[in-house]
Amino acid sequence: MRLLLIDDHPLFRQGFAAMIAEARPDWQCTPVGCGEDAEAAARRERFDIALIDLQLPGADGFQTLARIADAAPLLPCAIVSGREDAAARERARVAGAKGYIAKASEPAAMIARIEAIAAGGEGWDAGDGKAPVLTERQRQVLALLCEGHGNKEIRHRLGIAERTVRAHLTELFGALGAHSRVQAVLRARTLGLCD
Repeated sequence: MRLLLIDDHPLFRQGFAAMIAEARPDWQCTPVGCGEDAEAAARRERFDIALIDLQLPGADGFQTLARIADAAPLLPCAIVSGREDAAARERARVAGAKGYIAKASEPAAMIARIEAIAAGGEGWDAGDGKAPVLTERQRQVLALLCEGHGNKEIRHRLGIAERTVRAHLTELFGALGAHSRVQAVLRARTLGLCD
């Protein structure tokens, strides 16, 4: 499978390409940094999917989506963004995107959505962009998690049992739609729940 990745952050482009190379060595990822380069690549080469960041120099992701649709009408496109709000997802649908993938997604979930879109389906992550309602204790655990503390340190600081810390983390992961500590922190930051 051939992927066209449009993102203006070199670190994300490199990290995404490395993740793809490790998880799917038979896939080929072509990263570009702006909509103009993406449009040129879509006219010049055949891709199975285009993955577009929302914040790009010169033209935003929605404008870039339209330009790629003009350049390669049969090329399915998806938004890949750090934004997790419902308005951006809905605008992506209206603009013709076949999916919306949060950058905080687990690699396996990201790959599954890419495969679904490239196969002619759609790939929308389940986030709705709304911050979950948390108890005061869950907020305290989340704050310490965001600071990088492990379970034992959280237990010590809050004066609770380690199994209680684990129970709070399980609830937090569910509320944030996360499957790991890193993903929980990324989503919490996106939603403004921790500094």
